[in-house]
Amino acid sequence: MEAQERLRGWAEASGLVIPELDWLLLKLVSAATAEHEVRYRAKDHRAVKRTWPGTFGFIPGLIDGQWKPRPAEPTEYLLRQRLQNDLFQDDIRLEGIMISDGPSMIIGQPSGGVSFVISQPWLDAAHPAQPHPSELLIAEFLAKMGFHPIFNALFGYRQEDGTHIILDAKPDNFILTAQGILPIDLVIAEISEV
Repeated sequence: MEAQERLRGWAEASGLVIPELDWLLLKLVSAATAEHEVRYRAKDHRAVKRTWPGTFGFIPGLIDGQWKPRPAEPTEYLLRQRLQNDLFQDDIRLEGIMISDGPSMIIGQPSGGVSFVISQPWLDAAHPAQPHPSELLIAEFLAKMGFHPIFNALFGYRQEDGTHIILDAKPDNFILTAQGILPIDLVIAEISEV
């Protein structure tokens, strides 16, 4: 809760608190993911994502000798987005934060949870009826970047040089576009940070 209070104070001082109405005016795309509610902003053709109140997504964690997603702290979530930009030349931007009046997604936490709001370019699928690549195509794509599967992990990959790990690299977290395979939302960390 202390991290959320610091985040709230920083956002208020920086003028980065996004009003709920501004969010609700965007077209709803999905509210069914584990990490984000996703909306579409037509004026700049971007996907805008809000973490669920009081949560900050997931990062890879080594738990009982096995790589698994674990809840991220606010700074870890932001580092994860930076890594996706760095590794995949994405354009994820921090838009600001929202403060929810509703209940927290975490049992026992009070209302007023903080959510990150990020955006990234909207990706149009090459074939809208089949927008996601197969697991084989994903494996080939990641292998070209020096990633190899981690067995006994949730769609896990580790970079050959051991510097980065990716979890949740499943088909619905990628889009197959005319330009090739592009990630939407991966659980990434530098191994030294985990």
